[in-house]
Amino acid sequence: MKNNKPLKPYVKALLLLASIVFWCLIWYLGARFYNIPLILPSPAAVVAEFGHLLITSLFWKSLLSSLFRVLCGAVMGCLLGFLMGLLSGYSQVASTLFSPVISVIRATPVACFIILAWVFIGQAGLPIFISALMVLPILYTATSLGIRCTSRELLEAAYVYRLNWWQTWRVCYFPSLWPHVHNALFNSIGLAWKAGLAAEIIVHTEKSLGYEIWNAKAWEMSSTALFAWTIAVICVSLCLEGAFRLLARKGVKQDV
Repeated sequence: MKNNKPLKPYVKALLLLASIVFWCLIWYLGARFYNIPLILPSPAAVVAEFGHLLITSLFWKSLLSSLFRVLCGAVMGCLLGFLMGLLSGYSQVASTLFSPVISVIRATPVACFIILAWVFIGQAGLPIFISALMVLPILYTATSLGIRCTSRELLEAAYVYRLNWWQTWRVCYFPSLWPHVHNALFNSIGLAWKAGLAAEIIVHTEKSLGYEIWNAKAWEMSSTALFAWTIAVICVSLCLEGAFRLLARKGVKQDV
């Protein structure tokens, strides 16, 4: 049986680069074969359009506006989900009370929530609400599970040694809770970004990336611009996830 040794960083980078080149080649061949730039533009045209976007004030204003809405919603949803998860982990009554709401949120498509909430919330506030709503169940489940997985032996030892609430939390609850919450936070970043952008596109939130994506297809009739805006959204999502990974690692090192 062969041992799968971890690849060196430069090997991973080369493989990633080769993968990107491969799919760009597939894209290029598809564009050449289809030969209708209005529907499938070439990679070179999209990259040129993306470079043009980066030097326009419209792009940066839209980006900052969308980031602000999504991050506000994500923070609100994470905090609420964390608090609800704590209550659910400590109390079976709270778990029974919250369970139907969490199940409904999970089972309902994002588009349905967007359309329903549009009646009560304006264009600017809707992406915030949707982002919060999508991450809430993830943090709720992770937090409640982390609390319930806490070692009872450790809790009994903390009681015997008369540790205060903060010491008990740090020694017993946090080691059990953090792996669950860490993964939930990482997954929530991407989900909140996608859900928030979907809300902006559907309700045409002005001064946002979602609005520019909708505008590129509906008014400009430009697939090149549509592809460029979409690439911008993907790049921002990757940057957010990378930044969160870095912050999470630093947080763990400082705590240890």
